[in-house]
Amino acid sequence: MRAWCSFVACLAFFSSAAAQSTCRQATATLVERHREFDIFSVSLPSGPRSLLAKAVIPNLNRPAGAFVFSLSTVTETESRQIVELMPAAIALAKKGHAAVLIQRTLTWPIIDKTVGRMGADVLCAEQWLSTHANAKADDWTFVGPEVDEPTLDQLRVVEKKASSMTFYWGFPLAGFSENKNTDNVLRYGVLQIADMPDTHD
Repeated sequence: MRAWCSFVACLAFFSSAAAQSTCRQATATLVERHREFDIFSVSLPSGPRSLLAKAVIPNLNRPAGAFVFSLSTVTETESRQIVELMPAAIALAKKGHAAVLIQRTLTWPIIDKTVGRMGADVLCAEQWLSTHANAKADDWTFVGPEVDEPTLDQLRVVEKKASSMTFYWGFPLAGFSENKNTDNVLRYGVLQIADMPDTHD
C-alpha cells in the first residue's frame, strides 16, 4: 500500500481536521452573566459563512447531559405566532444542562427550505459546546428537525470515538411529519422541558 494519499483524499482529511479545530475554537462573547448560568454569543465557522448561535452554560463543575438546538424560534405560518426556545435552554441550564441554540427561525406547517441541510452546522455547534462546557461525552439530546441530526459518518470524521458525541435522544421539532411536538409548542407558546426526554442524570 502506498504511504501517500491522493490530492483529493488529503484535501478531504485536512479540511475535516481544520473544520474540527475551527469549530472548537470558534469566537464567543459573554453577553449575560447570571448566578446559575452564563449566556454566550458564538460565531460558528460552518461552511462558507459564519453562523450565529447562543450558548447557555451552567455554573457547575459536575458534568451533565447537553442539548443542541438546530433552531431558536418557531413561527406558525398562518397565525404568525412566534415561540422562542431560549427560555427552554435557560430552564435546562438551571437543571445543570448546557445548551447551544443555532440562531435560526423555522416555520410550521410550511416547512422551511433549510430543513435537512443543517447537519454540518449542528455538528459544528456540538463541537464548540463539547469543548467549552462540562458536558458528559456520550449524553447529548438534539432538538429540531430529525433530518438535521448529524449522521454517524459525520461524527466519525471529527471524533476518534463517534459515540462520544452521539445524539442518543431527540425531540423532533418543526420538521417533516413532526406534528405532535410542534403543535404543542405552538399551542402553549413555549417548549416545556417536562415534555422532553427525561434521560439525563
